[in-house]
Amino acid sequence: MKCLRKAFTLIELLVVIAIIAILAAILFPVFAQAREAARKATCISNLRQISTAVFMYAQDYDETPPETGWQGPCSSPTPNANGIYPLGDQYFSGVFSFPIATAPYIKNWQIFSCPSDPDKGGFNKYYSYCYEAQLLAVHMPNSYPGMRKDVNAFLRSFPLSYAGNYFLSSAYDPTLNPSGYRGGKMYSLAYYHCPSNVFFATDVGSRLLSNGVIFAGWYIAPGYDNDAAGQGRWPKGKRHALGRNWIFCDGHVKWFKDPPFLNPDGTPKTQGQVMWEYQHMGIYTYPEADSPDYTR
Repeated sequence: MKCLRKAFTLIELLVVIAIIAILAAILFPVFAQAREAARKATCISNLRQISTAVFMYAQDYDETPPETGWQGPCSSPTPNANGIYPLGDQYFSGVFSFPIATAPYIKNWQIFSCPSDPDKGGFNKYYSYCYEAQLLAVHMPNSYPGMRKDVNAFLRSFPLSYAGNYFLSSAYDPTLNPSGYRGGKMYSLAYYHCPSNVFFATDVGSRLLSNGVIFAGWYIAPGYDNDAAGQGRWPKGKRHALGRNWIFCDGHVKWFKDPPFLNPDGTPKTQGQVMWEYQHMGIYTYPEADSPDYTR
């Protein structure tokens, strides 16, 4: 007597395939979210290490954190007759930007790159002696004399995903410098009214400039370079579940969801509008801010 071999019918096979497809549709987004959660955790770890280095630096320099404003590094060390320190990319004052100033405390350049950042940008501007000098001074891998003349050499040498709050530098306070930007230094930590609310650094994106440079830079303020297309440095920093990670001036690191960057009519919000919205979320830009309604 012949034994009948059992097999799937076509209908049964289609049912199994349909079930597998449904499970895949359910699980694949979960897996993607889990991978992003892991990248977000790595980014937070990076920022915590940077935060630790920043405040170790501050302890060594009379409670003054490393520079987050362009005016400090890129100003002539000698003022002119009006007491103004000339500014320009060809000057280097000897004051290092915070990613470079923290080098002795970190010794790991890779932590300045976020694993969720698909388009890391360069350290700073093409043709800038101010930044070439800093990279050479700390023997940054792939740095070399004349690199400022090579488009995207800064990107290859020191890719960045994070930028500091440039309003922490006194050079940007119009009440202190009414006649123009001076070679102001960073505010002491004692000056911050609400250090647990004032941010020191955060995620930032990059932009392709007209001269072919992929630029991120190391200093920014909320809403800077906001545009309707979402291709500016600020909106592209929103890479962790529609938000970004922040270092605050008391040392803690936290994720916040970003507010909308566009008005109802589709136009981009101004920098002032974006800063105001963050301020009411508990993220202050100005070191002297003492409430969500503070204005400078």
